[in-house]
Amino acid sequence: MKNRSRKNLLPVLLVALASCAEMPPPVPPAPDPPPEGGAAADKKSPAAASAEDPAFRKAPPPSSGEVAFIPPNIQEARLSNGVRILLVERHDMPIVAVNIVSDRGAEVQGTPGLAGMTAAMLLAGTKTRSALALSDQLGAIGAAYGSYADHDGMGVSGQALRDKANALMEILADVVQNPAFDAAELERERSRRLTAIVQQNDVPAVLLANAVTEKLYPAGHAYREPLIGNEASVKAMKPADLARFHASAMRPDRLTVAIAGDIDKASATALVEKSFGAWKGKAGPASTPKDPAAIGKGEKRLLVVDRPRATQSIVAVTAVGVPRKHPDYDAIQLMNTLLGGQFSSRLNLNLREKHAYTYGARSSFDMRHGAGPFTAGGAIMTQATAPAIKEIFAEIERMRKEPPSADELSDAKANLVRQLPARFETAGDTASTLAGLAVMDLPLDEFATRPARIAKVTAEDVRRVAEKYLRPEQMRVILVGDAEVVEKDLATLGIGEAEIRRAPQKAKKEAEKPADKGAPPAGKGAPPAAKGAPPAAKGK
Repeated sequence: MKNRSRKNLLPVLLVALASCAEMPPPVPPAPDPPPEGGAAADKKSPAAASAEDPAFRKAPPPSSGEVAFIPPNIQEARLSNGVRILLVERHDMPIVAVNIVSDRGAEVQGTPGLAGMTAAMLLAGTKTRSALALSDQLGAIGAAYGSYADHDGMGVSGQALRDKANALMEILADVVQNPAFDAAELERERSRRLTAIVQQNDVPAVLLANAVTEKLYPAGHAYREPLIGNEASVKAMKPADLARFHASAMRPDRLTVAIAGDIDKASATALVEKSFGAWKGKAGPASTPKDPAAIGKGEKRLLVVDRPRATQSIVAVTAVGVPRKHPDYDAIQLMNTLLGGQFSSRLNLNLREKHAYTYGARSSFDMRHGAGPFTAGGAIMTQATAPAIKEIFAEIERMRKEPPSADELSDAKANLVRQLPARFETAGDTASTLAGLAVMDLPLDEFATRPARIAKVTAEDVRRVAEKYLRPEQMRVILVGDAEVVEKDLATLGIGEAEIRRAPQKAKKEAEKPADKGAPPAGKGAPPAAKGAPPAAKGK
């Protein structure tokens, strides 16, 4: 059949090509008629005039000037059972976005990965709605929805048209208050997570993130394990474990319903009261994770997760940072922006623009209820790994000793302030921002007062916080790369002997290989197996 079709088409194509060959060329369009009065020879078109007038191109159009950030008005209410309501009215679009969040997250979970599994299972069915029914009902109202968990909190979110807001809130309230934690659905989610753990074991950025938290925080610390958990913890989870964590973490006295969109305060309060007013119970206690001990004498500060034949090293110079509610928050944010928080930062101008070691170098403080990690680094060409690390330490030291110039400081301040409108760009962004304020227990005028606070930070403030919180002697160097290529050069850093370990996926594959009769005895000719290497991903 295929051959017959091709034969039938061939004459048609030949005729079409022949007819195209015989067609005359297209006639050029007629010129525009001259303007009235016969002055065509005396007047030129605007395009011709601009091409011959160099003054037209000397300067770009003038700027409209700096646009001031005007934060939205945040309204607040509270139900008798403790549920908090935060609202921003936005009547420009007929949309309502909802973010229902508890300020209890992975830091109180006990079992690695339990908070993330619980959050995922919230949308896997309730006591009156199966997973399929839940999905169908949310789809029927055109809702966008999801669930999430991080170290500081967990919750669900949704967005729908204004006339579907009642249905959306009713469904999300059922999800939050009455999750079924069905055994069959748990097995499906378990399978997905175990597959993700295996896949992420082969992702350099995930290996680096897991190694960073493992080295910074001791065993048992809330920030040590990846959010997704590990193979053993995920395999061991039972429906009763999820129900117990839900009952201790997601209660009305710790819950905030953040709403943004085409709804007023009275309607929003009535909506939340109808959906959550009868809910009772109190959440379990929570304590802020403690800072780990300082690096001890003789403790190794250099770790290489070996990936043979890697063409680049994923590098992190890392240390324990600071919590979010820190009195030096604004100065630290500004200092980090100058160091590695923007494209024109000192790290990026050095490693990318000056030395061409990387496509991009960054630094960040992961601020949580407790002190999360500080990291500085990037993806570095393998041969340039050691020189790049030296430059990172050099820029950290320069930040400690050399205050920023007036231009640097001004640009960094503008960068931070100009980021603020994006937090309220859409109804969904706004609801998420309100939820973040609640989880971190920040004042409602946090964003309204931030520009003025940033403006007050001086160059000396930047140098002071750099000297106080960037301490090279308390920093570790962790990288994922080809150990055989980089190990010798790393010795020149002067931070001690490197610990070399196989990437978990690589180590597992080698362990599963049949024994080679000509192979050297165990412990000879190869680096030792990793001890306690987390095989899981740190996923948010």
